[in-house]
Amino acid sequence: MTDPEVTTLVEDGVHRTVCRMCHGGCGALVDVRGGRLTRVEGDPDNPNNRGFLCAKGRASLDQLYGTDRLTRPLLRTGPRGSGSFRPIGWEEALDRVADALDRTRTRHGPESLVVAQGTDRNYQEWLFRFANSYGTPNVLGPAHVCFYPRVMAGILTMGAFTFCDYEGSPDVVLLWGCNKSMTHGDGVIGTRLLDAVRRGTRMIVVDPRRTALANRAQHHLPVRPGGDAALALAMIHTVIEADAYDHDFVRDHTVGFEDLADHVAAYAPEKTEHLTGVRAADVREAALAYASAPAAAIELGTGAQQNRNSFHVSRALAILSAICGNIDRRGGDVIFEPPGIIGRRTLPLTEALPTEQHPKRLGADRHRILSMAGWAHPRAVWDAILDHRPYPVTTMLVHGSNLLVNYADSDRVHAALDSLGFLAVADLYLTPTAAMADIVLPVGGWLERDQIVEHAHYVAARRRFAQVGECRSDEEILSGLATRLGLGDTFWDTTADSLDARLAPIGMDFKALTDQHYRATPLTYEKYRTQGFATRSGRFNIRCDALRAFGYAPLPVHRPVAERPEDGPYLLTSAHSPFFFNSEFRNLGPLRAKEPDPVVELHPEAAAREGVQDGAWVLVSARGRTVRMRARVTDTIAPDVVVAAATWWYPERGADGGWRESNLNRLTGDDDENEEMGSSNFRGIRCAVRPEPDA
Repeated sequence: MTDPEVTTLVEDGVHRTVCRMCHGGCGALVDVRGGRLTRVEGDPDNPNNRGFLCAKGRASLDQLYGTDRLTRPLLRTGPRGSGSFRPIGWEEALDRVADALDRTRTRHGPESLVVAQGTDRNYQEWLFRFANSYGTPNVLGPAHVCFYPRVMAGILTMGAFTFCDYEGSPDVVLLWGCNKSMTHGDGVIGTRLLDAVRRGTRMIVVDPRRTALANRAQHHLPVRPGGDAALALAMIHTVIEADAYDHDFVRDHTVGFEDLADHVAAYAPEKTEHLTGVRAADVREAALAYASAPAAAIELGTGAQQNRNSFHVSRALAILSAICGNIDRRGGDVIFEPPGIIGRRTLPLTEALPTEQHPKRLGADRHRILSMAGWAHPRAVWDAILDHRPYPVTTMLVHGSNLLVNYADSDRVHAALDSLGFLAVADLYLTPTAAMADIVLPVGGWLERDQIVEHAHYVAARRRFAQVGECRSDEEILSGLATRLGLGDTFWDTTADSLDARLAPIGMDFKALTDQHYRATPLTYEKYRTQGFATRSGRFNIRCDALRAFGYAPLPVHRPVAERPEDGPYLLTSAHSPFFFNSEFRNLGPLRAKEPDPVVELHPEAAAREGVQDGAWVLVSARGRTVRMRARVTDTIAPDVVVAAATWWYPERGADGGWRESNLNRLTGDDDENEEMGSSNFRGIRCAVRPEPDA
């Protein structure tokens, strides 16, 4: 793209907004000079980040003015995946997509359409609204390996989910599978943690790697990949055995404590050392440091939600928080309260999906908790496309997801996409997934759309600053398709109308929110004392009888990964990069320069054993497949653990993007996922590492 294709839509000056290059939701200042956006930096007056902005946020203008942006709708003219397209107009593009969606609805039923998304860019609820109105129960996303094991564990355990109250100055924060200073979750970014640490908060870090946070922590527990549930249960065992739990809370507000006490007898730290890789003495010391803190919070990251025990880890840590009296406590784990707008809970219009469609959700027969959250399971989607089990899926509408590198068993994902009758992809770039589409729809980045930002602590306005080519927002695209499919009565005439309507319940419109910019959501504590918990019993369900009714374990358990010793001697896991966001941004020069190659970390003992030199190219193998990465030799991990870069591809290589060469998900499988959420097992699989011949 050339600069003239970018039209600036605001006057010169410094403007406040909210960044969305990742999930952090940092306040940002956008400087406009001479009709051009010249700088994006952190907003020092935003209480969420207080002026901090990560490398990804600072690269926002490289995305806006990038030469590889899609700017016009494209129609495929060559073989799928070839990258052969010709530009078409928006009316033709939307007509073609709507016609394909209408055909599959007529011939095979609305469930034959799968609507997919990547990481949420504040339009997730729009996708659900569209799918529910259309009649398909099949929305596909990374929920099963991201935030939703924790969300659904919280809902079934206490009727809600929680977030860390850093402003309440917790005495201890237990960071579990979460490198918070480098990667950021929705609205709760690393600066909040680091501010609390500067005020005296102590850290307990559970991570296979000795990260910078682990070096600053009072306790570091280097859990073996896949051993998280056993470690959490060992900590619960220690707290109960030492009589260090909150007797009053347990007696007055929980169900099933006696069952729990009996259950965790089998998880003494000495009995679980071989599963966790952590010395029993260290487990006991850390558990009692957590339990004795006047107020403590748990920050659970995706590192613990990407194995077969994801749901059980999430449940166990919620229980640990509860029995230590930290649920909804100031400085503890505060129960989320919606801010009152038409947002995450109501915008999806769940009631529009016909009742008879719910049981048709792909994967609902096995992964019932994932299905309760409204998500289809990826393996079931590929089964429906490739084998027409339990019915045919012929059509996919994908928004902002490079499916080929983000899902387990990427080769099978490719086969499924190649078999589709029709595929439409809305994205900023021609990713390997978009290159397989019949129609590609160009969308705008975060600087190119007006949005309402809804987080745990606030509601804020994200402003539209520029127009790139003919790009449209995902919201506009979905509204255009809805109108063509006769679903217009469930959408608004314009996205501007939708913003005003969503804010009306709190007596605001989008202009008022833009003028105010940031509307804080006041926190309240210990709501359960007057309201109880939003469960059938009104109590915190340590023992969850609803899970038992579903056929699942009513108490958290540890289930070992089904290992394949023939795959190699090392336990493979992965880590998020501070410079990329999952599969995004490898095409942005300033970020790629900081991490130009896919890296696999291994211990010096492993490197010596395999004859691997630091910085050399190596081959990592599992499940009969091999990928290529550059070695980094480090003593920050255990000798039998390797940590690899995930979701790698090479945008500079054209339409194919070299997605096979270094894509870690070619080595992962979805045949050992957990029952409740169907989480793919990305952590703790066996692998081999060897030097690349003639590298």
